[in-house]
Amino acid sequence: MIPSIILAVSFIFSAPSIEEERLGMEISLSYAKLRDFPQSFGGGIGIIFVTGEKLGASIGFTVLKNKGESLYKVPLAGTELISSISSKYLTLTGFELNYILKEKNLSPFAGASINWVYFHEQSKSVYYAPGWKITSWDNYRGNGYCFTVVFGLRYILKPSLSIENKVTVLKGNFYYPVLKDKIDIQGLSITIGVRL
Repeated sequence: MIPSIILAVSFIFSAPSIEEERLGMEISLSYAKLRDFPQSFGGGIGIIFVTGEKLGASIGFTVLKNKGESLYKVPLAGTELISSISSKYLTLTGFELNYILKEKNLSPFAGASINWVYFHEQSKSVYYAPGWKITSWDNYRGNGYCFTVVFGLRYILKPSLSIENKVTVLKGNFYYPVLKDKIDIQGLSITIGVRL
């Protein structure tokens, strides 16, 4: 019994396997920890270009959302700001190249991408003035760029179906007009996806 289990596991991890050449789709879920942002959760969708060789590509977008203290706090004359909380949406739209390091059922790969970044903040601010409590909702936007480096594992279930898990290192920034400044995007994301 034990030898057959060992044999089956070694076959899964060592048998050569490749995805079939195709134009497909990938759906993914992500968790990100970025500097100066609360932990973020999100998902993405993309078009994958499978060449049947070691080099592949994808184009798509990922949306990350977090909630916490507002980046921009609006002053309101004659009041005291009690709280300013916002939902922040970071959308990365880009093109990725990836290279399979070793073709197996469980294939390690590396990649890199360049992304356009769209940032949207929905902010709720609460102010106090004698005898009054004022609530204000505001929307702010910014955009910029982000480069990523990717390391991951792709488990090929069959030539047209695989599961992918990857760690992405992000570095870039976006210009935020209300602050008249750039905000850095630096950190890691962990993604699990299904390639169809």
